[in-house]
Formats: sequence, C-alpha cells, structure tokens
Amino acid sequence: MSTWTADDGTNIYYEVYGTDTSKEIILLLPGLIGSISRQWKSFIRPLSETHRLVLMDLRSHGRSENNAPDLQPDRMLQDITGLLEYLKAPAIHVAGYSIGGYLGLMLAAAQPRQVKTLLMHSTKIYWTKESADQMRIQLDPDEMAKKVPAYADQLVQEHGGRHWRILVRQAADLTSTLVTKGITEKDIKRVQTKTLISVGDRDELVPLNEAQRVSRILPNGSLIVLPGVRHPFQTLHPIPLLPMMQEFHK
Repeated sequence: MSTWTADDGTNIYYEVYGTDTSKEIILLLPGLIGSISRQWKSFIRPLSETHRLVLMDLRSHGRSENNAPDLQPDRMLQDITGLLEYLKAPAIHVAGYSIGGYLGLMLAAAQPRQVKTLLMHSTKIYWTKESADQMRIQLDPDEMAKKVPAYADQLVQEHGGRHWRILVRQAADLTSTLVTKGITEKDIKRVQTKTLISVGDRDELVPLNEAQRVSRILPNGSLIVLPGVRHPFQTLHPIPLLPMMQEFHK
C-alpha cells in the first residue's frame, strides 16, 4: 500500500505498475465517486506492456483521505501535481474518466509541458445550473440507498460504510462548483496538448454534440464515439478503446 501526504495532512493512495524507467508514464484517473479498485483495472495489464502506469484514488475517494471539508477542483489538481512531483515523474500521458478527464484537462492547462497526451473519456465540460441540480438529485445518498441499494453497497465497499454518504454529498457540491468556477472555452482554446475525447453514443451525462464541440475547440483535439457505451465505467470495455489508447499514447 502506497500513500503520499498532501500539505494539509491528507494521505492520497496510489499504485505504480512497472519499474522500467525507459518506458513513459500513463497516469490513469478515476471518475467522481469511483476508485482505482474498480476503474481502469482491465486496462492495466495491456497498457503496462508499453508504459509504466500510475493510478491514484482522488481525494476523499477509495483509500484516499480528505482533511478538507469539501471537494474543490483546484485542491484535487494540487494532489495530482504533488504526487507527480513526489514520484519525480517527467512529462507524462494522462487518461481520465469523467471528473478524472476534467482534472487531466486542468493539468494540461496549468502545466502544458507536463502532459504529452490527454485522453478524456465521458468527461462533461459544460455544467449548467440545470445539469448540476439534476446531478444533486441523483447524488442523494438516502435516495440512492432506497432506489439503487446494490450500487449503494458497492460504494460502501469502495469508500467505507461511514464515509460513502459524505463523499456522495461532497460530489454533489462539486458539480455545483463547476457551474461557476469550472473550465471555460477560453481556457480550452489555450490547451495545446494532443487530446482525444472519448464518449459513448448512449452517454446519459455527456451529449455527443458537447463532446464534439470540445474536440473542435481544442487546438489539437479529436473525437472517438464508442458504440453501445453509456456513462457508467462498467459499460466501457477495453475493445475498441484500448488499441486506440495504445496508439494515441505512443
């Protein structure tokens, strides 16, 4: 078990696969209320044949702590940059799901020399008050326990029986923060990193037209649409995304 301690005393859990320093690093970031114990696992073995891999549980998620009272994008970005500095990671490739892709874009904007390529899968950029309010309704832990008990049980296993409800409420607050303090199109236009936008044709959260718009605004952006894939990570299978990632992150 490996942890890095942030400046506020929060322990961030991470995993590293591979010791060959001649291989470049891919940082794999999970989504909101997700963890590396369930996301990206099926990609690790094939990707580690060509790259070293770093996976981390986001602050307050999985086996990572959170000494702050909430979840703020800037604080989560500081965790990522702090861990990379601690690992003495050179310029890297980043692949992020949902909020993981969002944080990857923030990293590319803040430290353009740090990110060689960026994959964003099922990442929502355009947050409105209406979409955030709808997400808040869905991220009600009491209603989740009643209506989707199997999913609630999964969150208990991933984040702890006492903590998962706190995390879900923090996640709901985070989506509201993105409405007023999120990435803007002006920010996106400045990102020169080679970026691949990946979205499922049945994604309930990220409409195809939004994903297409982001891919066109990015100076070096491109788009791939995955058939039959919804927003939940478990609907994403290594094929056909994996071979595209292997080529893209070369």
